[in-house]
Amino acid sequence: MIIGLSTLPYFHDIITDPNGLKEWVPNFGLENLLTDSNGYILGFSSYRVFLYTFLIFLFATIGWAGWYQSAKDRVYCHGLLLVLLSGLYQLALILLNLRRTFWNEPTQKLIMLFVFALVLGYFSMKKHGINLRNVLLLAPLFLIAVLPFYHDVLTERSGELRIWVPNLGMETMMTDSDGYVRGLGNYRILVYLFCTYLFAHLGWIGWFFDSKGSRFRPFLLVPSALSLYHVVMIVMSWRETEFNSPSIKLYITLVLSVLLAFKFYYNNKIPPKTEVLTENKDVGAL
Repeated sequence: MIIGLSTLPYFHDIITDPNGLKEWVPNFGLENLLTDSNGYILGFSSYRVFLYTFLIFLFATIGWAGWYQSAKDRVYCHGLLLVLLSGLYQLALILLNLRRTFWNEPTQKLIMLFVFALVLGYFSMKKHGINLRNVLLLAPLFLIAVLPFYHDVLTERSGELRIWVPNLGMETMMTDSDGYVRGLGNYRILVYLFCTYLFAHLGWIGWFFDSKGSRFRPFLLVPSALSLYHVVMIVMSWRETEFNSPSIKLYITLVLSVLLAFKFYYNNKIPPKTEVLTENKDVGAL
């Protein structure tokens, strides 16, 4: 199941192309069901774009949900719940077609996150006590919870930086002679994609490090590696190259899965002779 979830960030590439569903994909009528009278699919321009956005946030939210479940006794578990709520909120905005409403404004989301942070922080401090260490563990998680809409905090919908944001020259430095920012239309899109995949990667890699002793732990490296791969592609401006093809990503998924499966098998296999020898030694000791 974990390996299957690893395909979510590029599942839209597997079943669709810019013209719609691929020929071999059965049409169950979901696209027609979600399409409104203006031709939009829950506010998105195409079924492909809808799948891309929904599945990456679903992928990210599952990673944070897994980390939260594995860290329920940790000091920072309430902070993980805050990040999880941020991911769930993004999914709700997509499914309820609220992306162009009051509920998707960055100010409203920041206020809600802050309120949730105060409530969860109160319960966390009540349980674990108030000290600098606990605060330092929870504070970064609030910043991570902002990542899914950090592009809205920094930029206007037109792509320009907001008036109050200091211009450090990052956009100019990353813009090429054709006006593209790391191969993307504008700085806003770059921030959106980078922060979304970083948000996903942090959830899965955190789950991996916090799930020591779990038999499925090695396989968490597959979604962690795939999310990191997407982050690297964005940073290196490889989205329009062969590195971003679904076949390459599928090969990476399969190779990693097979290698980890072999490692898992040999690490958890106990030879029968060893078991017999162990039993004999125990009997002799008695």
